[in-house]
Amino acid sequence: MFIQTFQLLFTVVAIEAALILTLGFGTPVRRVVVKLLDLLKQGRGPLVTKTVAATMLVLFGSVLFSTIQINTRVSESGGVANPTDQVMFANRLLEAFLMGNK
Repeated sequence: MFIQTFQLLFTVVAIEAALILTLGFGTPVRRVVVKLLDLLKQGRGPLVTKTVAATMLVLFGSVLFSTIQINTRVSESGGVANPTDQVMFANRLLEAFLMGNK
């Protein structure tokens, strides 16, 4: 199982390296590869958009849940946040801000 996983990994890496080399240099094979990639991507725009939107929704929900959890913990402790909670809260707010600005 372990060896088969490595073989698959190295096969995928080798294919990616060959694709990068093919696209990196202006060879006649490049035109064929670009046309094949265009055919593969055709009609998948809405699917990609929905996938990205769902991913961002899940990430934003996670940040929101974590922020609410930190606020609940702070309110239960008498309204005083420890330094760890302050850093985690600031990190979550920064994540949410940067996610909204992309």
